[in-house]
Amino acid sequence: MSRYFQDRAIGQNKKLRTRGLLFDSALVMFCQEGISNARLEDITQYAGMANATFYNHFKDKDELVQSLAMAMALELIGPLKGLSVEITDTPTLVAVGNTMVMSAALEQKSWGTFLAQSFYLVPPSYVDVKILMKEIFDMGVEQGFFTVILDEFQMDQVYSVMLSGLRTLDHHDDESLIDRTSENMLRVLGMSPVSASLAVAKGRAFIR
Repeated sequence: MSRYFQDRAIGQNKKLRTRGLLFDSALVMFCQEGISNARLEDITQYAGMANATFYNHFKDKDELVQSLAMAMALELIGPLKGLSVEITDTPTLVAVGNTMVMSAALEQKSWGTFLAQSFYLVPPSYVDVKILMKEIFDMGVEQGFFTVILDEFQMDQVYSVMLSGLRTLDHHDDESLIDRTSENMLRVLGMSPVSASLAVAKGRAFIR
């Protein structure tokens, strides 16, 4: 089991340490059984705690899912918010942002599967992520890089590419999937294959 959230809670009060244990245990169960099929009893048993302890922190499984999704979203989008100041080339910014998110998912096993399952299941948890992505894509349209109309349908197409990459990465552990996902996102946004590939290469150079 990953101890990511437990490690983040080291030195914090007991309530936060317990939430960290519940988050890590829930991730295991959600990825083994799926969010819909995982039972509250499975999560508490895996965590080694009584059901009553769970209810001291969350009213039900749905609230746990939403809280976990929000915690992961904040971990992922935090580093992205300052990038638009450093990177003015929007396609490169998209490639860097996707690389950072997928690299984190590659490092923290099961994140990709959970994010892909929960993205549409608990949309309120991803409001900040969607707003940030839309702002970046709008900037790309204004700069002339992206040629599509960014309506709800087109945004869903981009989300689908990103989520598919996260799901596949979680099962295949292949870092090349990160660049392929970035390129496909940029192509859905209207870039040519050559331009998308160049943008991803620039993104990789920036990260290094």
